[in-house]
Amino acid sequence: MIIQPTTYISRDDRRPRKIGKRKMVGAVMPYLAALAPPDWDVTLVDDAVEEVNYSAPVDVVAITARMVTSLRAYEIADAFRARNVTVLMGGPHATFYSEEMAEHADGVCVGEAEEIFPRMLEDAASGRLQQFYQRTEAASLKGIPTPRWNLLNPKHYVFYRPFVIQQSRGCPYTCDFCAERRLNGDYGYRDRPAEEVVEEIKKCGGRHIFFAASQFVGHPGRTMELLEALIPLKVRWSALFSPRFGLDANFLDLAKRSGLLHVNMGIESISQATLNTMHKQFNKSHSYEDMIDNLNKRNISYSFNFVLGADTDDGSVFSATVEFLQKQKVPAAYFNVLAPLRGTPIYDQLKAEDRLIDEPNMDRWPGVFYHFRPLLMSGEELVAQVQKMQREFYSLRSMAQRLRFPRTQADLASWNVNLTQRKVAFHPDTMSEFSEF
Repeated sequence: MIIQPTTYISRDDRRPRKIGKRKMVGAVMPYLAALAPPDWDVTLVDDAVEEVNYSAPVDVVAITARMVTSLRAYEIADAFRARNVTVLMGGPHATFYSEEMAEHADGVCVGEAEEIFPRMLEDAASGRLQQFYQRTEAASLKGIPTPRWNLLNPKHYVFYRPFVIQQSRGCPYTCDFCAERRLNGDYGYRDRPAEEVVEEIKKCGGRHIFFAASQFVGHPGRTMELLEALIPLKVRWSALFSPRFGLDANFLDLAKRSGLLHVNMGIESISQATLNTMHKQFNKSHSYEDMIDNLNKRNISYSFNFVLGADTDDGSVFSATVEFLQKQKVPAAYFNVLAPLRGTPIYDQLKAEDRLIDEPNMDRWPGVFYHFRPLLMSGEELVAQVQKMQREFYSLRSMAQRLRFPRTQADLASWNVNLTQRKVAFHPDTMSEFSEF
């Protein structure tokens, strides 16, 4: 049984958070199922939309965990181990918390699962399971198996349900606040062969695709090859890529022809000084308006990510950011309090300066929290101002002023993001940015 845990409702409410239906067909569980040896019977359980059957006749339970789902993952693991069922654990949380995970699992997979996960299952079956398994080199993304979507229950997904497709791993950038490069072993940016990505899209049967990558355009030439190959498929797709490509007219024209519906961009700050301190100098704040104009001309739906709380941020950053977004009529934005996660330069800096707060619980809960002492404001002010930004930006008045009347799929995509984030804005203690996806 492969389980994807949900979060708890809140820090004060330790019940598992349930949702009606998923808005995306995720790739993690179906892909792990595809890595399992062919003679194993596999069941997939999404804890957010169904109940875990602790009495199921299973030999092995495999649980994939993120930081925000880790405590619920441990609860599930402990329940199965109490019945003497072998429990394997892995996922992003294992990269920096493998010892903690091992307190709740019989075997822990650290890093990429290719070759490792099937070996863990075989070792479990033969009684020679080790406590830790970890790759010593990057996994090849060539010839990886197709996710077993047939094991998912279609009743757990909304009618409009993009399929998540794995197109690349890693990130070519080294932003101070981001642990992405470390999560898969710091092997750099790797992308899959375009023809294999295309075949996987054909097999999933979906007409809407979300490319699961922190950076869709790591090798521009190869990405352009993929975009050319997408054109005959006539799919609509969404992804995350750097704002610099929003200034590239040739890239955007090809992306639009290939079916680009929505792009999420990490612009992080409207202040160039703040961007520089983040080692994100490649973002040029003076070019944001030109980038926005390029996207609007092509009727491409887009959203921006912001990280707030850097040492250069003072009390004026919040209103200035909202004013910029409203003036430019930006369709959607995500406002994040800086989280100094393990594996990041900002973590090392703040730990050395003795500015971390409640490190063991960092990012464990849905909602908006601060986990360090900001330089130019209090932590309470930082959280309160970010929550105020969310409420103001996702007020009905703001949405009506910023968003176009929904005549196209791009317009509908923008409204869909806004309605989802409006829930987050007005329920900040129980919901996270992507909790329903």
